[in-house]
Amino acid sequence: MWSKMSQLWKKKSGTTNEENWNQVISDGSKSWHPDHVRSLILDAEEKLHLQGLWRKVGIAWIFVGNVALVAIATVATFSDFGQLTRFSTQLYIACAVSLLASPALAYWQYKRMRKTRIIIKKLHVVRRRTQADLDTSMSSGDDGALLAQKRYRDDVPDLISQFREDAGRTRGIHNRFQSVIIIGSVATSAIATASVAFSQARWLTVAASAAVGLSAGFTGYFKYHERSFNSQQTADAIEREYEAVELRVGKYAGLDEEAAYALFADCVERLRDEQNKRQQQLDQPAEVKREE
Repeated sequence: MWSKMSQLWKKKSGTTNEENWNQVISDGSKSWHPDHVRSLILDAEEKLHLQGLWRKVGIAWIFVGNVALVAIATVATFSDFGQLTRFSTQLYIACAVSLLASPALAYWQYKRMRKTRIIIKKLHVVRRRTQADLDTSMSSGDDGALLAQKRYRDDVPDLISQFREDAGRTRGIHNRFQSVIIIGSVATSAIATASVAFSQARWLTVAASAAVGLSAGFTGYFKYHERSFNSQQTADAIEREYEAVELRVGKYAGLDEEAAYALFADCVERLRDEQNKRQQQLDQPAEVKREE
């Protein structure tokens, strides 16, 4: 039952999508509609997201699962648990298979993600080309600057998505480091109390303290929270400009098409420049900031 469902899912999602992507990329003579290409890009990005989740699961298994298997096999060998000792040989075989297969599977998953990223980049090239052809055919009387500004407006949603993805990525890193700091601080206090009775627990106190210190150092040096806040703020500001120029409200009210798009491009470029300056300020050492 499960095999039939997986084959049906693969037929509906994976194979069909890859064939459509390759067809759109390879057949340059056919005039694809930009909305169709954009839909394929969304499908490819969703596939890349799922591949990223599986990659995280694989990395977690490499660092946690293999250690757990080795620990269980060691306990089964040197402990007095009769039932567990009987499976020591099988556990060592499982450890060997897992340790050998984990790097190969991780590399295979990396190649899959790399292939999907390349497909997304090629689809973006096709979308820009088809959008330019569509704008040229529909606006034959417009000048080149207006056509470029329209194409720039069409690319803004992708720009917003990039900023939000960067914000989510850095926010996730910050939250993980903060979790290590919080849990490690509590664990250090508990282990230090337990080490009074169990001297072997002192090394655990050292390890927990080192993890807390390293996490705090990385968080303070790379400033993941500030980077995430800046990227999210820029994405929200650009999205407000995008919606305002589409609805002709705010500063775009009463402007004709050429003036509105020119003002929109100028505002978005200004927001991107401010974002770059904020990121550069975060990269500067504290001594340079004090001198300025």
